[in-house]
Amino acid sequence: MAINKGKLSANIEARMDEFAQELTQALAKYYDWWLSEYPAQTLYGFCLYSTPLVEYLGVTLFTEEGLTAVAEQYQNHHRFRHKSLVQLKQTLRWSACDSPHHNENEDIFEAINDKLQLLQEDAEALESEKTYDAYLKALYAILVRALNEVKAMRPLNPQAILFSVWFGDQSDADIDYFVQNCNDKEMVACFYQQWR
Repeated sequence: MAINKGKLSANIEARMDEFAQELTQALAKYYDWWLSEYPAQTLYGFCLYSTPLVEYLGVTLFTEEGLTAVAEQYQNHHRFRHKSLVQLKQTLRWSACDSPHHNENEDIFEAINDKLQLLQEDAEALESEKTYDAYLKALYAILVRALNEVKAMRPLNPQAILFSVWFGDQSDADIDYFVQNCNDKEMVACFYQQWR
């Protein structure tokens, strides 16, 4: 998938291309590590986690077992005792920060985040907001590309696992962009049934 970088400098373009390849490799390495640690878990979400300006990257994996454990913890808290386990699981299903597999083993992404910081510094020096927007749009496309490539590289079932990018504060438009560009139509429809 070609990344249209528009008005970006050749230096930033080259660094972004290198970053895209390294991100895919880091995601594959992360999945291999995670699978060796949790071979019996039922994965239903494989997501990058960041901010809208992509100032850092981490991984959040969603599993049925992790969701149940977190929902049970919430149910034991006096503020949530009135909610059933089913209600809590529905509420927490896509809560990245509540997943027990949120930003685990961040060391795998240390080099990626160092390179991302350098890219961010270059982008902040761009001459216009329009050029910065082109950088951000290209970076979003890289995140999508990396998720789609790791999905093809590893035994990840795209009919059972949602791939996306989550931000701490995310607009519906950003959710739509990532969910729709990382998944087939059936998985997108399934996600929206659970999300809304």
